Amino acid sequence: MHFLAIFLYIAGYGGYLGAQIGAKGEVLDPAAIQSAVQAHMQTPAAMAGFYLLQFSLIMPVLLLVAKFRGQSRWDTLAVRPFALKFLWRWVALLLVFLFAQIFVVRLLGIGQGEFMEMLAGIRHLPLALVIVMAAPLLEELVFRGYLFSAWRRTRLGFSGTLLLTSALFTLLHWGQYHWVQLGSIFVLALILGLAREKSGSVLLPMLLHLLNNLVSTIVVIYLGIL
Repeated sequence: MHFLAIFLYIAGYGGYLGAQIGAKGEVLDPAAIQSAVQAHMQTPAAMAGFYLLQFSLIMPVLLLVAKFRGQSRWDTLAVRPFALKFLWRWVALLLVFLFAQIFVVRLLGIGQGEFMEMLAGIRHLPLALVIVMAAPLLEELVFRGYLFSAWRRTRLGFSGTLLLTSALFTLLHWGQYHWVQLGSIFVLALILGLAREKSGSVLLPMLLHLLNNLVSTIVVIYLGIL
């Protein structure tokens, strides 16, 4: 579904450009259209549009496969209330993680990479909303919801499920960050997995994920701080 979303978005935008050129009565140049599509794919608008398309494709499939006889999709995805009295502890742990991440990056003098430099200071509201709202919702339902529930009951147990879902979550961000930052993403995934196990709900890691992305969005996209 991820690669299908890429294909559909590229094909759709290429068709849109072709239709615009044709409406003007100009001659279509496939090479020029391809170049324009490649340039567009590096823009915040394309990133927001692609993720929304990916969200629209994956979410219905996820809800469909999560429904079993004798078990609702919400039980499969672990969409259930959790004890709010322990929320502050998880938020405090998340803050410690964020400060430790900043300290390590500054200490090692690691460059943020082209992806983060492109996002710095762009103040693109649709992309910010996608990062803060859509990404945590979809990713947590997939990794700490469906996959966690499925693998937790196998021979993998809790430890194997935690490591495997965290590794796959990290691979999802491959190519966007330095390897040290990928290590931080893996640690974040471990925290989210622990929150899922202790609370029995996907809503707690979803909230923590949202808070993490909110802080990153404010700092990078709106303040331009790397």
